[in-house]
Amino acid sequence: MLGVENTLVGFPNTDYISSEKTRKRIDAGKVREVGKNENLNTEVLIDMQPNLIVGFGLNNSNPSLDILQKSGLKVMFNGDWTEQSPLGKAEWIKFFGALYGLDSKANSVFIEIEKEYNATLALAKKATRKPTVLSGAMFQDQWYVPQGESWAALFLKDAQADYLWKDSKGTGSASLPFEVILEKAQQAEFWIAPGDFSSLKQMSDSNPHYQEFESFKNKKVYSYAVNKGAKGGILYFEWSPTRPDWVLKDFIKIFHPELVPNHTLFFFQKLE
Repeated sequence: MLGVENTLVGFPNTDYISSEKTRKRIDAGKVREVGKNENLNTEVLIDMQPNLIVGFGLNNSNPSLDILQKSGLKVMFNGDWTEQSPLGKAEWIKFFGALYGLDSKANSVFIEIEKEYNATLALAKKATRKPTVLSGAMFQDQWYVPQGESWAALFLKDAQADYLWKDSKGTGSASLPFEVILEKAQQAEFWIAPGDFSSLKQMSDSNPHYQEFESFKNKKVYSYAVNKGAKGGILYFEWSPTRPDWVLKDFIKIFHPELVPNHTLFFFQKLE
């Protein structure tokens, strides 16, 4: 978005990058693989001697980054992932604007996103009803749902949907037994983000009980996992933090299609 992709020289798990410009640079050997976020290849990074490493740490710790700092490399922490409000995440473009001396460009990009988001938000308020929504899926023997104060839940609220766990406290995920989900959400009209499934058959093969939900029976299940990059990276994970306006438009198209007749779904696709 700032036009500085040529400065990227290393990245953890490059398969997750779907940007066509950056994929060309990876294929040409200009962006090196540096391991995994929590277990970086310190030897490769010390050999590369980058001007700056932008990283993050869960629970204030990332041992690899400590080693790199001790070797004399500069490390900065990016905290965009801790933001809960959709526009709050997007505003972190200003962090990169400051790094590159592109403050005014970063500001103008963010102002445009903010304007689009707020205009879409105003449009959503014209909705005459709030459809009920279920989210998440089973992992091992628990169902994970976004908590009511989380980034994902705030989008549903802004899109004038009645998310069934909207009143739960917390900004992460809550793990619940299947029976609790079925009792509360069996009649939910829509099912949003059922894990990484990309078809209804995949879902029912994984767990036949998914077929007990009305949203599944009525084919009102929408997933972010269908739209992928060249190496299988899910575009939603790459783009949604920076383009919350696109996410909100997708949700309004799903819940209130009459309000955005010309919008084509980008992140979320209806599962067949």
